[in-house]
Amino acid sequence: MLAGQTNPWIQTIRLLSRGSPLPNICHKPSLRARRGPAVGHDDPCTTGASLHRVVSLVERTSSSTITIAWRDSTSCSYAAQIWMGANAKVSGVCAMSGAQINRGDRIYHPRHSNPPPVNAGAMILASAILAAKPL
Repeated sequence: MLAGQTNPWIQTIRLLSRGSPLPNICHKPSLRARRGPAVGHDDPCTTGASLHRVVSLVERTSSSTITIAWRDSTSCSYAAQIWMGANAKVSGVCAMSGAQINRGDRIYHPRHSNPPPVNAGAMILASAILAAKPL
């Protein structure tokens, strides 16, 4: 591929992410919230509300950790991803509920690893986890 060309897969995902132009199709625009950069990806994972993503609580493993099933047809899929409790360092959007997250709110985020997961910048409000029923 020439240096100035865009990856065809990334072009396809961007087109699909725009939603349908048909008048009777419900479309909610994606909201973006990131704690940090998505490393090694041409198009960073959007971590706010998305039509392409299903986020489910699998298990509350301890008072400070949970297991999440993250399925996003446009970027990544994790069947049993460990998330850690923390206070939000930045404002953003809850990946599970779409609610606003303010700096200092109690949240969960993917456990740090090397290389980082594609959804490393995602956050889920602790209140959304309390309201969720495990799979």
